[in-house]
Amino acid sequence: MMATLLPPRKNPTPTKLSRQHLSPLQILLQMGFPKHRAEKALVATGHRGVQLASDWLLAHVNDTTLDLDRPREYVVYLCPTGPLYEQIQAFWDDSLQKCGWNGAHNLVPHITLCSFKCGDENCEPLVSVLKEVVHSLLPSFPSSLTLDKYVSPNYMGLFLTEHQEDLIKKLAMSFVKEASHLCSPGEVASKALHLTLAYQFPLSQFPRLEALVEAVDQRAPVTWEVRLYSRDTRIHNNEVHKVLYSHVSRDPDELELLIGDFVYVKGDSLASSPDGWVEGTSWLTGSTGFLPINYIERTAESDAWTLHKSIPVIGTSGRECVESLPNRPPISLSLLNLIENSEGSRRSTEALSESSSMDRLHSRQASLEATQSPLLHKQEDLDALYAKVKKPKKEGPLYQFPIKGPRKVIVVRHGERVDFTFGDWIRFCFDEADHYQRRDLNMPESLPERAGAPHSFYKDCPLTHVGLLQATLVGRAMHASGIEVHHVFCSPSLRCVQTCTNILQGLGIAEHMPINIEPGLFEWLAWYHDGMPVWMTLDELSTAGFNLNHSYDPLICREELKDTHESCEQYYGRNAYVTQSIINTTQAQGGTVLLVGHAATLDTCTRQLVGGAPRSAHEMSSIIKKVRLK
Repeated sequence: MMATLLPPRKNPTPTKLSRQHLSPLQILLQMGFPKHRAEKALVATGHRGVQLASDWLLAHVNDTTLDLDRPREYVVYLCPTGPLYEQIQAFWDDSLQKCGWNGAHNLVPHITLCSFKCGDENCEPLVSVLKEVVHSLLPSFPSSLTLDKYVSPNYMGLFLTEHQEDLIKKLAMSFVKEASHLCSPGEVASKALHLTLAYQFPLSQFPRLEALVEAVDQRAPVTWEVRLYSRDTRIHNNEVHKVLYSHVSRDPDELELLIGDFVYVKGDSLASSPDGWVEGTSWLTGSTGFLPINYIERTAESDAWTLHKSIPVIGTSGRECVESLPNRPPISLSLLNLIENSEGSRRSTEALSESSSMDRLHSRQASLEATQSPLLHKQEDLDALYAKVKKPKKEGPLYQFPIKGPRKVIVVRHGERVDFTFGDWIRFCFDEADHYQRRDLNMPESLPERAGAPHSFYKDCPLTHVGLLQATLVGRAMHASGIEVHHVFCSPSLRCVQTCTNILQGLGIAEHMPINIEPGLFEWLAWYHDGMPVWMTLDELSTAGFNLNHSYDPLICREELKDTHESCEQYYGRNAYVTQSIINTTQAQGGTVLLVGHAATLDTCTRQLVGGAPRSAHEMSSIIKKVRLK
């Protein structure tokens, strides 16, 4: 059988041929973007293509500084990779955990060569100059660098030998000279070239840091890279924080948060915030607004920088590596890392924030529905059949009071919550008739009936399946350790009631231990300046199957918390009052008290109980970040 022949083609037009060779800037101009915006987007994304640059422009549609002529700040670093880098990073991780933040944590491990400012239009020529200078000096570089460790009460670092330092400085001076027509006068490092391990730390931490730094072997194998970074000038004099939880703005002055984004905030405003909110600027969108402090965590400033070029120079085969790096992915987190996890080629900022957590929910819906059996009996029928064979037993009281021995107070935070896990889940999990549709196996199979649903779940969300399992396992662990609970008090939040119930189930006492709902255990009111949650009533909770003590008279009623402006000190005072009052009212009976609340509850209910003073909002936010779900 004869193969089908392809018909002859006409010669392509010169116009079509030339389009294939358009630069990213020319393509963006053809798409209608102004030249200065297109150049700014290409530089901000490290010249990694038209797609990423156009997505950056769409994300920055509300950035008020988009049209300002602000040259970016650039640095040239000599950075280690390989085993030495891993040891330094391990030292930083240990020192951060054991000694707290110091100045070295703010940047990648590096030796500074030079710094300068450059306009967006000159970024690509700048990269070309760097490649040419490095290539010309590559034969003169040593095969390795010798580092000497230096440790003092106010500084720890690794220093180059004098001869090798001169060779590296020659690279910096040559680059500054060759690039002088493209950028502002560059500042070449004038001090002895060094890689900082720790500085700006309290003197009291010196012995511990000194012990930790001993584990860093400066002779470990290493490849050194010359890297060109740039940063947004708005980072200057600000701290960079990474976003831990998503946040949908409720007021016009609030900043929408997307997990994986960074925000620039002033360090002094974090410590002086009266309500736990601070003004910040989003790295992803350039927008500015207020955000909750406990939704962010400080990270290295260099995480928000753009990497333009990375060239291995020492500890490599040299020239071959220079040519292989233009397509190297960015080392720091980039816009690409956020966009890669979502579907679609053109996205607005709103679509970006939705897709990261919700697109994958839709992809699982079909398989989830396939697992649901159409032959399930109605719950009422099962209950009726069960009642015919199970006869209630006469049981005595769970405990004989008073309980002798020392008393204990156990404070627990709630488990994993749906909104922190899936973002704006309500929009995707309720149809037009407000019927709940489970879209992920980690979501609740069903939701309790309540007034105002589904919107009342917005500020009072349920636990995920993982959250329920966490609570059950805590209860089982307590039971295995021989821990008994004699009094139970819980915040009115649904996630807390679910956590409390599953802990009691793990202990095997859920049916016999009614929960006392105490609104005074609710979290800081300053986080709800736009309105308090509408909690489920006791009747609604009981109908949903929770075992509650309807005769309990709360120490602080729900109405007292509404429209109340509460400082952080007052929040500590409220929780301290509730805890002490519960201890006093159960004194005659004795026994162990279980308090179930929120992340801050672990500190706010116990700090003054043991003689500590209330913390500031900034200090409390730092504590909350350490109270993670395990």
